[in-house]
Amino acid sequence: MGTTTVDPLLRLRQSIAASDPPIITTSSEPPPASEATDNLAAATHLHFNNPQSSYPLDAATRFVSSDKPVSLRSIWFAWQKKDVAIPDYIASAQQLNEESARNDSASKVQNLVFVERLDLITWLEGASDESEYIKGLESDASAARSAQVASGAAGGVSTIPSSAAGARVGKAIDPRLQEIYNGERRMGDRNSVLRGIKPT
Repeated sequence: MGTTTVDPLLRLRQSIAASDPPIITTSSEPPPASEATDNLAAATHLHFNNPQSSYPLDAATRFVSSDKPVSLRSIWFAWQKKDVAIPDYIASAQQLNEESARNDSASKVQNLVFVERLDLITWLEGASDESEYIKGLESDASAARSAQVASGAAGGVSTIPSSAAGARVGKAIDPRLQEIYNGERRMGDRNSVLRGIKPT
């Protein structure tokens, strides 16, 4: 079974929602061909059932911490230690990193800050649909670009203001704000409101 192209974070969230947690293995093959392991330092892949797929534990995910993508190994570790207090979580991460170093493995677990860890666990559990630390998928990015084109904010056909009289020359105004100003009702002074405009 090879590695698939579906997002590993989304796949992990779906498996948690379906109460079908993945297994860590020592190869990309399903568990009958390779032995499942409980040792995260020795594991190389995260294997999912229904549909079967495997992801390398050292693969970068869309979760970003300190402007760097976090590995799937660190995400899985944070999920496994979701009910553990912060000092115990940090001690477990250090112990796992020391064990990896003893095994001459370059795989390390990144310590997530409390807020990042809480945000990740909340998102994985399905309690929130958005996370400030998870970058959008490519399909989300293209949908956002399409929305910007549709609104006239970027690309596409530019909108033509109904009158340019309200625009100041010399001061740059945000195009979106100008569009809002053009839609506003024009007000006159007190005399023209009370008496009206004399025809010429």
